[in-house]
Amino acid sequence: MYQDSINHFAQSGEEKAEEVRSHFPAFLIGAAMAGAYIGFGDIIMFTAGAHADPAWAHLVMGVVFSSALTIVVFAGSELFTGTAMYMPLAVLTRRSRAADMLLVWAAAWIGNLIGAMVLAGLFHLAGGGVLLGDGSQAFFSIVSAKMSAGSLELLARGILCNWLVCLAIWMAGRTENAAAKIMLIFWPITIFVAAGYEHSVANMFTFSMALMGEHPANITLAAAVHNLVWVTLGNLIGGAVFMALGYWLQVHGTGHVSFTPVPVRVRAKISTDRSKK
Repeated sequence: MYQDSINHFAQSGEEKAEEVRSHFPAFLIGAAMAGAYIGFGDIIMFTAGAHADPAWAHLVMGVVFSSALTIVVFAGSELFTGTAMYMPLAVLTRRSRAADMLLVWAAAWIGNLIGAMVLAGLFHLAGGGVLLGDGSQAFFSIVSAKMSAGSLELLARGILCNWLVCLAIWMAGRTENAAAKIMLIFWPITIFVAAGYEHSVANMFTFSMALMGEHPANITLAAAVHNLVWVTLGNLIGGAVFMALGYWLQVHGTGHVSFTPVPVRVRAKISTDRSKK
């Protein structure tokens, strides 16, 4: 039932690994674009939520932020949180090596950070909009809460976030209908934002924006790094374990997963021995 989807995303992971090895600058540019696209989603999210009724603010922010992943999927770019699912599937299907997976993850993360920082710099030069204007109090309050959260809490929020993000990507990949893709992306993203989970790439833009202007003393680079380390790890677990490995085990079962292929000469010897019996 899910084999076609596994093959589809595994092939995407294989292609990403090949692009990183052969066309690294192009991959990095694509990752930077994804970082910026998620940043645009942050801008509309904080803008819409700044003056919304507190009873509905989280839901409103979730609804509008779904635009970010919609842009990423339809425009095409290299989003780190998506590779958390693609690359493990490529490794499990033996289309790529573990080293390729780590390389893609690192390149996508760095590229996303570059794009997020560039957009934050441009938006700051443009005045910062509602984020640094009449909505700055709400913006900095959210940033402070993100930076002061504990490690285990951030890890769990990161897992839950990317479980939902990769679920949105997985569902969108199972249909060719554009309207259906948009709706399938909408629900998981709305849930993760409304629930207050943590997305590493979204935080890259948020923290860059907060640190570039005048900000409260408790908003620091060290606190931003603390958040990103634990959220990034959580995002990887959410995509790799709860999505990639979860669907892989549904198809292949725990008794059929093997990470070490049998060498060709050993298989040939086994076949010869059997033929002699």
